[in-house]
Amino acid sequence: MNESDYLRLLTRQAEEANAFLSNARKWERERWVCQRLLQALNVRHHPEEFATSPQEPPDVLFRDANFEVFFVLDEGRRLNDEWRAELERRRSAFSLSQLVRRETRPKRIPASEMQARLGPTLRKKAGNYRERGIDPGELDLVAFVSLKRAVLDYNSYFPPPTEYLRQSWRSLSLVSPRFARVLFAHPDAPDFLRHNLGRSLLFDVGIGL
Repeated sequence: MNESDYLRLLTRQAEEANAFLSNARKWERERWVCQRLLQALNVRHHPEEFATSPQEPPDVLFRDANFEVFFVLDEGRRLNDEWRAELERRRSAFSLSQLVRRETRPKRIPASEMQARLGPTLRKKAGNYRERGIDPGELDLVAFVSLKRAVLDYNSYFPPPTEYLRQSWRSLSLVSPRFARVLFAHPDAPDFLRHNLGRSLLFDVGIGL
């Protein structure tokens, strides 16, 4: 593959990323996050097993799981804006050297800080659902953590998710491009979540947004 072909490939990938982040493909994104979790847990699945819910939440139905998906990003990051800018950058480049840029090395953070970053969204969801009369005990939350400025210190440990347990979700799982973990799962949660409770599972290949 010559340089021009590779530039075209990079541009096409950015176009696909922008399309994937569109409102029209919201459910497809949410399903993809659930599939990444299932992949980490070694749960075999087929596309036809996923379904939309007549009313949100949940976002994605899979067997006896009611998945509610949310994204956790670095403060100030907006994926749509980020990928739109990246697409324009790649379209305007005449050589690969124009696409090279120096990235700040991400900070290594402990698992406690990684887990704490779920807090703002979970507090907001818990309050919103209480106002709407939605029972959090029927929802299996999945957080997709996509951070550029921080990476998990795999030698650190996850503390008990006490605050999130008080919010009464049925289960809470964390997925990132490199690992997944079921933070908690109550007795009535799906078996494949309960059986993997407290295990950090690593992906061979990291795929993120």
